[in-house]
Amino acid sequence: MSKHLVTEPAVAENNDISLAKNNTVTTKKRKFYNREVNLAYLITVVVLYLVATANIGFFKQVLAIYPFADNIGFIISLTGLLFGLMWLLFQLLCYRPIAKPVLIIMLIIAAICGYFTDAYGTIFDSGMLVNSLQTDQAEAMGLMAPSFVIRLLLLGALPAFIISKLRIKRLSIGRSIVQKAITLIMSIAIIAVCLLPFGDQYASFFRQHKMVRSYTNPITPIYSVIKLATDYVDELRRPDTMIAHAVDAKRTSTVGNVKPKLMVFVVGETVRADHIGLNGYKRDTMPLLASQPDIYSFKNATSCGTSTAYSVPCMFSYSNRENYDVDTAEYNENVLDTLNKQGVNVIWRDNNSSSKGVADRVTVEDYKTPEVNPNCDVECRDIGMLNDFDKLVKKAAKPQDTLILLHQMGNHGPAYYKRYPKEFEEYKPVCMTNELSKCDDQSVINGYDNAIRYTDYFLNAVIDTLKPYEQDYDVVMVYISDHGESLGENNVYLHGLPYGIAPNAQKQVPVIIWSPSSNSIDNNSLSSMIKQPVSHDFITPTLLSFFNITTKEVASEPTFFQTTH
Repeated sequence: MSKHLVTEPAVAENNDISLAKNNTVTTKKRKFYNREVNLAYLITVVVLYLVATANIGFFKQVLAIYPFADNIGFIISLTGLLFGLMWLLFQLLCYRPIAKPVLIIMLIIAAICGYFTDAYGTIFDSGMLVNSLQTDQAEAMGLMAPSFVIRLLLLGALPAFIISKLRIKRLSIGRSIVQKAITLIMSIAIIAVCLLPFGDQYASFFRQHKMVRSYTNPITPIYSVIKLATDYVDELRRPDTMIAHAVDAKRTSTVGNVKPKLMVFVVGETVRADHIGLNGYKRDTMPLLASQPDIYSFKNATSCGTSTAYSVPCMFSYSNRENYDVDTAEYNENVLDTLNKQGVNVIWRDNNSSSKGVADRVTVEDYKTPEVNPNCDVECRDIGMLNDFDKLVKKAAKPQDTLILLHQMGNHGPAYYKRYPKEFEEYKPVCMTNELSKCDDQSVINGYDNAIRYTDYFLNAVIDTLKPYEQDYDVVMVYISDHGESLGENNVYLHGLPYGIAPNAQKQVPVIIWSPSSNSIDNNSLSSMIKQPVSHDFITPTLLSFFNITTKEVASEPTFFQTTH
């Protein structure tokens, strides 16, 4: 009896201690969950977490190209850039009423995509998303490995649960706006600080290793979802038939024994106007053209865009630079369609990536392979596009108006040293890699200028090829580059910057015309134009004018020259 009376209070005391401990733990949990968190801090922590846990595959790809020991600064910069981009994106997406759902979705997406990227090397571009949507239940279950579930729970569900329990601190509207503005400015500043010291290395990285960028997570999945949605909307907007242009076009009748027209239009690649010897450049980069008579080099010409994909369709469209829409260009007729409809023999020969849709409805010949191009070494040369030229001109039973377009590889960067045969290496030393950051600026420029000398050789060959046709045809050669190129000025390389902020080096292009006195072009009009401001907008009306085609759509538009019909 006495023993029982002694132990009962002890048990009660132990229960009280346990209860107190439980209450303490519960209190701590409540304090944690009820804690108010500033949204800016929460976003920053989540972004740091995702950079560290969701981008293992990305950094593996980067380190395989840039060993850490030799590229410490660049790797640190790239990490900072990834953080800055994700921080900027999350700041734009997250506002207090929707911040928690957005962050939770991002964590789950990152955990899922990160697993498949690390385990299988999967890249979640728009094509992969379509493939995922079409995967049936059996296929999906076959991918559900235990490691996937563990990763999803630990790296996705657990932090998502924690965020769901947190309380986001309420701020006044004014303070929220100021805080958002500061964080946005800081994220942009981080991006700039990371980019500027390694501009040359990023230029090579972004151009040469596009696939590596696709491993960023969750940036790539988010971008792919947005692109998939916009592509779907664009497809809904797409007309059932091509949008016709110049529907009133007609050939102007000519009087007397008039020769048929023959124009070779060379679409140049990545050549800037201020590196052309004919325009006063300190180097004689075009010695052969300089010795040719009847050469007219325009001194103040600007491009429509700063990339091939944008500029080439714009060059031949009926829109000018101000109202051109690259997203609708593919279902709008261009000037080549009009010429073709009016009976001009139009042939596009390509030694570049493609015509970007411009030549989809005319004859196209691909010269990027040795099977077709007879002049190939480390790559197929532009000069090969002149092979069997006679067959192009005289394929019809009788001479007819002919437009031959030659799309060059030209000065496509960053591997300028590959753009010309060895015998054209006039300027040395040359940067012998596409990693421009490993070379000094002068060696980069040397390779670039050597490539222009090869274009000089090519254009001179075009002229010599045309000369034998002068007696039977009204001949002319037009050369215009699609855009320019930055060569390290202000630590900027290559091209493709938004037009509004792009330097002149990316927008000012050479326009060179060979016009012998035997043709119908008023060479006085050419001489008067070479110092005037001109642009890609002049191309469509010039082509129509040369081939004696009139339409109200370009009736008042300026041309590079006037013709005497």
